[in-house]
Amino acid sequence: MDLFPYQIAGANWIATRTRCGLLDVPGLGKTAQVIRAIDLRRLDRGVVICPAHLRENWRGEWNKFGRFPRQIVKGQTLHDFVAWSRGIFDILLLSYEMASKWAKHFDEIKEPLDFLALDEAHYLANLGAQRTMSILGPNGDGSEGVARWAAQSWWITGTLMTNDPANCYSFLRFCNAVQLSYEAFKRKFFFTRASMYGERNKPRPDTLPDLQRLITNNSIRRTFDGVGIELPPIFLTECLVDGDTDHTRALLAQHPGLADAIVAAVKSGGLSFLDSQHVATLRRLIAEAKALPYAEMLIDELVSDPTRKVVVMGISRDALQTVQKVLAHRKKIWAVLVQGGVGDQARQEAIEAFSTNPQCRVFIGNMRAAGTGLTLTAAAHIDILESDWTPAANDQAIKRIRRIGQERVQHARFITLARSIDEVVNRVVAEKTRNIALVEGDRMLTGAA
Repeated sequence: MDLFPYQIAGANWIATRTRCGLLDVPGLGKTAQVIRAIDLRRLDRGVVICPAHLRENWRGEWNKFGRFPRQIVKGQTLHDFVAWSRGIFDILLLSYEMASKWAKHFDEIKEPLDFLALDEAHYLANLGAQRTMSILGPNGDGSEGVARWAAQSWWITGTLMTNDPANCYSFLRFCNAVQLSYEAFKRKFFFTRASMYGERNKPRPDTLPDLQRLITNNSIRRTFDGVGIELPPIFLTECLVDGDTDHTRALLAQHPGLADAIVAAVKSGGLSFLDSQHVATLRRLIAEAKALPYAEMLIDELVSDPTRKVVVMGISRDALQTVQKVLAHRKKIWAVLVQGGVGDQARQEAIEAFSTNPQCRVFIGNMRAAGTGLTLTAAAHIDILESDWTPAANDQAIKRIRRIGQERVQHARFITLARSIDEVVNRVVAEKTRNIALVEGDRMLTGAA
């Protein structure tokens, strides 16, 4: 399959770099560019590390864009790894989980790799995480870990800074662009404000040009506007729904100050606080309270517009399943569901049905299982039933409908439970999502929240 001129230029650029980043916004075809770069250098032996649900996507993209025959295997068992290590397969597709688990086995084979591709590489933003150390080594510079065996390594993501501008540090360490410690890096490039929920970093005006230059010198990043592709506008709004808030009020009453603490944590980026048991319970209760009224509202919209297709993204398994069941039982509306635990074949069948069958009206996805790597341009509407705490995750999910081939104006809505903490949190996250898009130069989101 032919590539666009900008994709060929991107492939040519990364093909000549030992370490670099491909940071194009989602939808510009980063996978195709990496495959072409591999072909340009005639690289045969390599590893792609990506979220587990994207491994099959990589295999499909290789079938579309690869110019040379290669034997590809998904690393699901150690037998797959051994078969690849013995040369039975050329390319190993690994999840981040398996890469971390099997990192020691790379040391045992002690054979160089032609390439290492790190897809959705913002998964490695935390240099102290075991996953990151296994792949990039304890220093984060690739001198140890899986990366040490690769002649060329590429950092591939459309969201370099997931929640805070200091998130770019792991990428710059990977590229050997900075030798500073993380604390020294922050002192040089940021004003850091700490709180009990974490810290927030604001770029220093005097060193911002130097930081931008470090990123630019080690990466290539294009937006739709930058490559001459004009997509119709997308509008971001908030949609309030009524639901039973008694349970959420009761929980908040049991934990005084919880609501304010959550809002402060979301604003500051202190997301570790949000892993606590009562926060998870509150999130589940809110999701369940708005699932039914949202599903009924969605039915009315689908009935009034028989051609409309809608993508629904959320987090809570029960809430997503409720939406699917209500659609089916009330009006026999066909909605496919992709969430954690769905096999690759079932996942592909769901995507295919939604993309090609007019009778399949709704794609319901768990944001972590279906929020990256998919093209869902059969829809021009996406509803965020539950917002992720991290703006970049919402940005990624929304861009499932904002990709090459989208010809219609798009609408993204944050579904919000009225008269609850959901209103405040969603407004904060929506604003942060919009600001990230603006700071990165992508005029993706317009309209009012």
